[in-house]
Amino acid sequence: MPITIKHLQDNIQTLPEDFYEEVNDFIDFLKFKYYSDDSQNEVPQWQIEETRRRLTYTSENSTSIVSESEMNDYIKRLKDEL
Repeated sequence: MPITIKHLQDNIQTLPEDFYEEVNDFIDFLKFKYYSDDSQNEVPQWQIEETRRRLTYTSENSTSIVSESEMNDYIKRLKDEL
């Protein structure tokens, strides 16, 4: 016997109200998983090429990479100048 909306409603109503949000989140997850447009999840070719270019550059020029602390200092100096 297939499950109907009525069966789902009856089953949900047996849960404590605290679970309703979780059930709703799960429904959203299922919709995203099974009904999302595949083209929406595709990475454009230009982005793939740019990522490859940057990976190649960083592997060949590892000393030119700015550390996180250096970048933070730079940003702080810029903010101080404002």
